[in-house]
Amino acid sequence: MVDIYPKWNTFILVPIITTFIDKCLETIYKYNEPNSFYVYIVDQTVKGLDSTVLRDKYKNLMIIRTPKTNVHYTGNLGFSKANNLAIPLVTTPYFTMINDDIELLSSKWFQAVLDTFRMVNEATPDRPAVLVNPASTRLADWSIGAASGEDFDIIPYRPEGFTDEDWRHLTEDEHYINDRLTLKPNSVIDGVALYCSVFDTQKFLKVGYLDEHHFPSMGEDYCFSNMAYLKNFRCVGTTKSWVFHWWSSSTKAAQKDDEVKTLMIPELAWNNNNQEWGDSFDIWGQKAPCGEHMQTKDGITAICPKHPEETYKIPQPQIIPL
Repeated sequence: MVDIYPKWNTFILVPIITTFIDKCLETIYKYNEPNSFYVYIVDQTVKGLDSTVLRDKYKNLMIIRTPKTNVHYTGNLGFSKANNLAIPLVTTPYFTMINDDIELLSSKWFQAVLDTFRMVNEATPDRPAVLVNPASTRLADWSIGAASGEDFDIIPYRPEGFTDEDWRHLTEDEHYINDRLTLKPNSVIDGVALYCSVFDTQKFLKVGYLDEHHFPSMGEDYCFSNMAYLKNFRCVGTTKSWVFHWWSSSTKAAQKDDEVKTLMIPELAWNNNNQEWGDSFDIWGQKAPCGEHMQTKDGITAICPKHPEETYKIPQPQIIPL
């Protein structure tokens, strides 16, 4: 009998290290309905993942081994290009860019994301959500204004797995972080980092692919967010759904691990949105001189809603040849 069970989501992983991927995959398959999703791995690791073992262990999993080319001569395509390579293969209504150092916590995570899409779309129907990012139980030091190495755990990391009571506490209670930040339940915030980002596939295609000028990573999330808001979409984080994130594991490995260092391509390194967009760059949409956020209908020219004579030529996402 042909299996026609509907699949709702496609997970895309683009690892350059192997340290966390087994745990990531374990939680993906543990906390999602069986046969309701695909997993695409764009393998950029030095020695390559064992594709035979992974395909035998996990259903609906595909591995794409990146090539070594004249431009990307180490096989490292960078975060943007590696994701862009897999996205055209997506056939599900949603897809998730998920870092390999993410762990899912509960089978309730995806429904909570769908509930967030619905909540945002009902609240701002003229600006629906293109992506929803679950909150992380671990907050990176830079995100809370703490000193380097002082990440903040809302609840302790549980290597044996998080409990139903953990999920209740995360989704129903307030979480005091410091005098400047308290996370409230059932809330959203505009602005995201792409560590576990669930995209509405059709809306993503209207915004456009990630800018591949960003290499190896960082900055492409803010660039995408700017473009999304110009096109009247929102990129939101939510406290309705949660994951655990080890934070910056690939960046740290690239700095300290001699094997991983061989993947770096210094001449491609770039992360400067202001250089590309100008000083009016804003993750909530390009700003006009008057301070208003601009909008676009054609994706080429942005216009100030209050002063239509103020226009801005939108830089188009760069696609770097293999």
